[in-house]
Amino acid sequence: MSSADIRDMLDLPSQAPSSSRPPPAKRAKTDGKKLDGIHRELHNLLGENTHAVAVMQNKFKEKPNWMQKPSPWVWTPFKNQARKDGLELYHWVRGTPTDDEYPFAKFNKDVEVPTYTQEEYDKALADTAWTPRETAYLFDLCREYDLRWLVIQDRYEYEPEENEPPSIRTLEDLKERYYFCCRKLMELRRDASGVDWTPRDLEQYNAMNFNKDKEVMRKQYLERLLSRSPAEIAEEERLILEYRRLQESSKKLVQDRKELLRLLESPQTANSFAQHQTPQGLSQLAGNILASDKNKRRKGMPDTAVQVTGTPGSRGAPSTPSAGAHPQAVGQAQQPQAAGGQNGVHGTKQTQPQTGRGPAPASPAVSKAELAQSATAKKVAKRVPPGEEHLYGISYHDKLVQGVYLRSTKISTLKPTVQAKVASILAELGIAPKLAMPTAKVSDRCEALQQAINLLIETKKQADKLEHEVKVLSSSNAGLQSDAK
Repeated sequence: MSSADIRDMLDLPSQAPSSSRPPPAKRAKTDGKKLDGIHRELHNLLGENTHAVAVMQNKFKEKPNWMQKPSPWVWTPFKNQARKDGLELYHWVRGTPTDDEYPFAKFNKDVEVPTYTQEEYDKALADTAWTPRETAYLFDLCREYDLRWLVIQDRYEYEPEENEPPSIRTLEDLKERYYFCCRKLMELRRDASGVDWTPRDLEQYNAMNFNKDKEVMRKQYLERLLSRSPAEIAEEERLILEYRRLQESSKKLVQDRKELLRLLESPQTANSFAQHQTPQGLSQLAGNILASDKNKRRKGMPDTAVQVTGTPGSRGAPSTPSAGAHPQAVGQAQQPQAAGGQNGVHGTKQTQPQTGRGPAPASPAVSKAELAQSATAKKVAKRVPPGEEHLYGISYHDKLVQGVYLRSTKISTLKPTVQAKVASILAELGIAPKLAMPTAKVSDRCEALQQAINLLIETKKQADKLEHEVKVLSSSNAGLQSDAK
């Protein structure tokens, strides 16, 4: 079936002849040059909106102008204004020579060494250890070598006259003499002029204060420092580390002391008392106090009230035990109460509650066995002396943890370094580190022994440290005494 038949069945207009239909327009192919170094897929992603490549123009050297007249170079003489001998040298200068100052003359800086007259020397600079001739020789060297003291000492070759005693001048002697003369000249001229001291003059005057003894001592200390052996250097480094450790421990001790004093002082409340003046505030304060007391009692094995019934059927006159009574004793004391309560349910007679501090009057229905149990419970509820607790079978156990555990795990563990020392001491005593029969008493004794050994180790450590400090201080004291001699 052709397309014409289908169009006839669907009542569609017949298709125009192919000769009258224009041919489809063909897409013009752009013959673009393929870029090198890029994939075809990546190049197709660029599309038509490609960024223009920045064109960098090459800059070439300008063409020389052969027709221009060259600049002249003149061989001209010059003098350096920093020189005082009038030396004349020559150099090439471009263009017309000028009589300007030599550009490198500004870098020649001379030290201003003061000069003095004979009158000033006699008035302020006279010294028995120095003659005027030697002082002038020293100032000439200082002026020539710009106060370079090592060079001055090396060039110092003063020849005394026949009547002058020979002397050997050290570097400190030369410095002391020069700065002494400079200070005296400044004082003399300032007093003569009557002008006040300016801050710059005071700074210069104080800078000339040379202490010969201090300089000699400094050099001696430096020589000792440089002549140390490796063992001495290691010892000093160890002492420095020990000193820093002592400083840290002292700071920690001061902080702990402040914290302890803060705890011992009365607590300072930040709230006002006005909120506790109303009935609601008072009830809230009472509740807080009771809750705090309950928490303290839970932490420190608190006292427990024991109620012992004097007669069967009575609601109970409470009998409060002494402070520190254990719950085990309380449980033993509560047994007669339970028995009395049961009897009271089925009994017909009841006793009056106990009044006053004396014992409640015994009812005829009370048997002797019940009275004996009540008296025993009261005795057990009281605090037993520490040495007699084992006689009554009373023991105070710690709070039990959940699950099964070994009794040896409750022994407190020490630091690894301390544990090794404790183990060595136990080996010397002939005690095995692992208990063969870790009963409750043996575990307690073992823990007490470990704590005593730990205390002994800490005491020995502190004693060794104090002994070492005493030795160091004694050696330093001996060194200071030898230096003083």
